[in-house]
Amino acid sequence: MEVVRLLQKCCSPCFNRALLDSDSPLQVKRKKLLILVAVFVFAISSVAMYVSLVRYRGIYNMIARSVLILDSLLCLTWLCVFQKQATDGFIGVIITLYSVAIIIFDFEAQSTFDLPYWPLFVILVDMLLVLECPMRTTFTVVATCLLWLLVLMFENAFRFGLYDIEGTPNQSYRRGVCDCEKLPCSSSVGLSTMNFVTQCFIFVFDFICTRGFAAAVLEEKNRILASIQTANLIAESLSR
Repeated sequence: MEVVRLLQKCCSPCFNRALLDSDSPLQVKRKKLLILVAVFVFAISSVAMYVSLVRYRGIYNMIARSVLILDSLLCLTWLCVFQKQATDGFIGVIITLYSVAIIIFDFEAQSTFDLPYWPLFVILVDMLLVLECPMRTTFTVVATCLLWLLVLMFENAFRFGLYDIEGTPNQSYRRGVCDCEKLPCSSSVGLSTMNFVTQCFIFVFDFICTRGFAAAVLEEKNRILASIQTANLIAESLSR
């Protein structure tokens, strides 16, 4: 909580610049959340980029961090400098760039047996639900994640060369880890399929639960707003 409060305090100048008197409650919520995420991602990515430049960590890691930095700057420029609205189309662009960065991160992590980054798609989906974006945008992110997991399943099972693209640290790293006779190593089709099904189940189950919770909260909010509007109408009628 202290971290969130500190982040909100740091973002106060951005809030004052981006929030307009004519903004609806939905726009206020969207702008605040997008600015908080953009500032946090920009700070973390900038530090990580400096570390990558000092200690070379791979070209794909640097590309992914560059995408995150540019995406954060785009978000802050659009909302704070130009004082534009956080429309569904704008949020779609921001989420698309975040998705590209996650895939690039996960690509390099998977090729070196590092911790996967694809679970970050869960955060993107939760973010879209909180921002009350159209379900087609949310379903697109879900489908993108599932498609990427499918690609990884085929690569792990059949090794068609995704992990051997020029610029990845795959070969030298795997030689020190793998014990198979002939590189590149591959896993069995059954094991890869089981991993794919398990990952998809976890991701889709989380999406369904979170979507149901978000829908219930939104419905409750609409009921409260409707009750307030009805009370205001009754009070105005009685005052006449």
